[in-house]
Amino acid sequence: MRNARSRGNAVALASLLNEKLVAEADPDREQFQHLRYAPFVIDAGGGIRHGWGDLRMEGYIDGKKVIEKKMSGTGVDSKFTIASDDSSLTGDGADTTRVVLRVTDEFGAIRPFADDSIKLEIDGPAWIIGDNPFSLVGGTGAIWIRAKEQSGAVRLSATHPRLGTQELQLQVSESAPEEA
Repeated sequence: MRNARSRGNAVALASLLNEKLVAEADPDREQFQHLRYAPFVIDAGGGIRHGWGDLRMEGYIDGKKVIEKKMSGTGVDSKFTIASDDSSLTGDGADTTRVVLRVTDEFGAIRPFADDSIKLEIDGPAWIIGDNPFSLVGGTGAIWIRAKEQSGAVRLSATHPRLGTQELQLQVSESAPEEA
């Protein structure tokens, strides 16, 4: 990291395995001359292969850290989350919102091989649009919730077979009457 921080006007990457610096890199502009933002290429032959653990990647611009990503070394699905694009809907029978379901590691990185079947239940003036149960693909997936023609509170419950149940609350408001 000392070099990545002191490169002046350069963009740099530092890789740490179990908090030990194992690699530093600059954008590979020789191999990727045609790209405006060349990727970083790190030789994994030396330091990275000899150990196992959490990987932390730090990105630097002008010597200042601008991004940090962590990847789990455990290889275990740790968290199941659901999130909607909207917290309220209009009770007109057509208003919808997307609900994203994800399985991640302990750092929030999507687990690409998670393909579990998620059981969904809904209470309140709304319908689920999508399969139920719903199978994740690549650790993620989405369904839609459509409001009915009435107002009230909606509770969506999503159950993962190992990681438990997550709930989401939405509010459906009364629709304005149509003008003639």
